[in-house]
Amino acid sequence: MDQELMVIAATAASLGLVHTVIGPDHYLRFIVMAKARGWSGMKTVWITLLSGLGHIFSSILLGLIGIVLGVALT
Repeated sequence: MDQELMVIAATAASLGLVHTVIGPDHYLRFIVMAKARGWSGMKTVWITLLSGLGHIFSSILLGLIGIVLGVALT
């Protein structure tokens, strides 16, 4: 089971990385806001990190809601 979990985690991480790199809308807005507002590099990193975590956790929450609804319908 640990091997399967590692494969799933590696796949999710890989897909997340590709998803972010392919979509400039995921990072370009932070670059533009940082430049316009004169943010330091560290502030930009922190805001981007917090926004990314919010994106991840909201996606997980939506997935869990979908699973619960799917189980409830069966």
